[in-house]
Amino acid sequence: MTHFDFKEWADLFQVDPAAFERRREAVLEGYVASADPEHRQSLEQTLFRIRMIRQRAKSPLQSAMESSKLMWESFGKLREQVQKLEQELNPVPLKQNGLRLINSGDAGNAGSTELDNSEPPASFSAHIIQFTASGKRAH
Repeated sequence: MTHFDFKEWADLFQVDPAAFERRREAVLEGYVASADPEHRQSLEQTLFRIRMIRQRAKSPLQSAMESSKLMWESFGKLREQVQKLEQELNPVPLKQNGLRLINSGDAGNAGSTELDNSEPPASFSAHIIQFTASGKRAH
């Protein structure tokens, strides 16, 4: 399905909710069936989990919140994998002092991962970002 017409789907739901559900299921099944075989099982499992969330939920809002939680968990796992790949590609970690990240190559001690309290070199530059909360400057 390359084109999604929200009004068409909303109208179908208003006129015939059962037909809406049948069409929604057919679209989901079609998408899973069209996926590469190596990804199909994972998609089927995810679809099953979402169906179970919807079935157990006491309200549509609870269903949406639980599905959202599932999505964010998946996103977190994906982010972890991206970070692992980045570490493999760039093995020199950035130093962190709680306020900013410092590329150790820029700080004059390339390859060093230890934090130190020495003065930065003269060529060192830092960017200060004003912290605001609710539009007011922090003290």
